[in-house]
Amino acid sequence: MARVSSLLSFSLTLLIFFDGYAAQQGQEGQQFPNECQLDQLNALEPSHVLKSEAGRIEVWDHHAPQLRCSGVSFARYIIESKGLYLPSFFNTAKLSFVAKGRGLMGKVIPGCAETFQDSSEFQPRFEGQGERQRFRDMHQKVEHIRSGDTIATTPGVAQWFYNDGQQPLVIVSVFDLASHQNQLDRNPRPFYLAGNNPQGQVWLQGREQQPQKNIFNGFGPEVIAQALKIDLKTAQQLQNQEDNRGNIVRVEGPFGVIRPPLRGQRPQEEEKEEGRHGRHGNGLEETICSARSTDNLDDPSRADVYKPQLGYISTLNSYDLPILRFIRLSALRGSIRQNAMVLPQWNANANAILYVTDGEAQIQIVNDNGNRVFDGQVTQGQLIAIPQGFSVVKRATSNRFQWVEFKTNANAQINTLAGRTSVLRGLPLEVITNGFQISPKEARRVKFNTLETTLTHSSGPASYERPRVAEA
Repeated sequence: MARVSSLLSFSLTLLIFFDGYAAQQGQEGQQFPNECQLDQLNALEPSHVLKSEAGRIEVWDHHAPQLRCSGVSFARYIIESKGLYLPSFFNTAKLSFVAKGRGLMGKVIPGCAETFQDSSEFQPRFEGQGERQRFRDMHQKVEHIRSGDTIATTPGVAQWFYNDGQQPLVIVSVFDLASHQNQLDRNPRPFYLAGNNPQGQVWLQGREQQPQKNIFNGFGPEVIAQALKIDLKTAQQLQNQEDNRGNIVRVEGPFGVIRPPLRGQRPQEEEKEEGRHGRHGNGLEETICSARSTDNLDDPSRADVYKPQLGYISTLNSYDLPILRFIRLSALRGSIRQNAMVLPQWNANANAILYVTDGEAQIQIVNDNGNRVFDGQVTQGQLIAIPQGFSVVKRATSNRFQWVEFKTNANAQINTLAGRTSVLRGLPLEVITNGFQISPKEARRVKFNTLETTLTHSSGPASYERPRVAEA
């Protein structure tokens, strides 16, 4: 009897467990409705604009099916000259690309020391004890950034930008909402350490009319005063309650942060020393505090594919920038001339978010059902998601077409449909002949006519009729 009772109790426990699991799955299905309805893709533009004193933040609707399915959100930051994007952090990993301009960037990594110090002032010790150094300021690392830089940022790390150039500084960022490091829902949540945004919280549905304030605003002034050992008036100023400048403010006067000189302005012996040891280092002394988080993709000399008459393609993965292994994102930079074509390919293990930085191109995307889900022009400032496995071909229709792709894998892999390393080149002729019901002669043309691997000229159909290899 006791055994029967135990079995009944166990069965009831299983029933409750599976019922709860089913309910959870149903809730998740309701939370992300039509998450991967990708029968039609569109070139997307920003849905919201947050204006500030010295720039603006343009936000794409991450509830759009193609972004929701990819598990990402996207934003563009436009910072005017002398504009300072105030420090903030996100609940997700972020990969950014400097599309235009130059500036400074700082990040505050928890637990790391302030390694940038200005020791120009001294405070005397007691008589006979010499002088004691007193720092005017000390803070964590500040980097120069320029067009082409790709910047990896981990969740919870506060980051700021400053435009020290004359042209606008334009930065685009992808946020990995589906990351295992995001312990909240699939919404990007910026946490601001300074400033207020009176225009509303456009990142989250239902909060569009609610002004977003900084973190200090939520604490009582007396708590802030006690924690920072400051007076109550200063604590109230940190809350920025009457500040309506937004999240990008204009700096009046010089911006005197401690920074290293630009590469061309450094002493020759320092550059020689870097040249001997390499800019990547040996990896042994690299810690989370000193890890590189920036690499430049606009240098053709480091391209993975380069043809002077066609253009170049550069990739950035965790082998180049080890921190990408932690945030599980990677990037690709492309620049091709008019009528150049990127051969048809697909991402084997990642979704890709393609953002156009300059020019125009004709793009076709084909889904798993063999249907063309996008066939149109994309222009500067637009983006389109390319889901995993969907085949895509790009052809430049302007003098130069430049783009950046953010991929949801630290080491994204592509397969090609045409070319020397394509899937067709790897198939036996008999498989091609029988699979497509074509003659052996045509099968050889299908397999061997395209000798390129990635880039080719986009010419008329007549040029494809000449076989490029001798036929048996």
